[in-house]
Amino acid sequence: MTEQLRNKLSDSKTLRWSVLALVAFTMLCGYFLTDVMSPLKPMLEKELLWDSLDYGFFTSAYGWFNVFLLMLIFGGIILDKMGVRFTGMGACILMVLGCGLKYYAISTTFPEGALIMGFKTQVFLAALGYAIFGVGVEIAGITVSKIIVKWFKGKEMALAMGLEMATARIGTTLAMVLTVPIADYFGYTDESGSFHTNIPMPILLCLIMLCIGTIAFFIYTFYDKKIDASLDA
Repeated sequence: MTEQLRNKLSDSKTLRWSVLALVAFTMLCGYFLTDVMSPLKPMLEKELLWDSLDYGFFTSAYGWFNVFLLMLIFGGIILDKMGVRFTGMGACILMVLGCGLKYYAISTTFPEGALIMGFKTQVFLAALGYAIFGVGVEIAGITVSKIIVKWFKGKEMALAMGLEMATARIGTTLAMVLTVPIADYFGYTDESGSFHTNIPMPILLCLIMLCIGTIAFFIYTFYDKKIDASLDA
């Protein structure tokens, strides 16, 4: 009986594919930020005086909490205990907070020689933001997988998973293609005639997109309540 009630919602092609579009867009926004710094490396070295050690420290931050604090395991436990709405919204908030800290670090000029744990303050804060974001985006990934199973069980589940991942990877493509042109477009020429790229601007775009992605997931939670209500009926 409960299976029949659940199917009343998931049998609607329009509804289940709309659900997939919402959560896939959220992941697209997350993957955009995941890869946005790669094309900016030459600019970071030229404009912000990062070196390869700084950049390597920053990129390693993605796995700090996920690996050493086992956050993906805890995220899975929370997902099983609290459900996709709580876990998904929490993951989205972590992504936004992490991106916000990263944007603050990159857009702020810190005193020369300012260090945290032996690393430049700007680099450390950007890395910390990336680490927080890494927790959010990875937990969001497993949450979205559970959502797809919830809505596509017995239907086009493999296709839905493939489309979700393909959509998410569009975020990677956008990061590779758009980041440098955006930084150049919003750059400026100083009084000496030297051109400076606007490195924070692509990250700000990521922050805006993540906020929109969070809204998209929030909209999804209403559909999730409906399908849970049908299961409880």
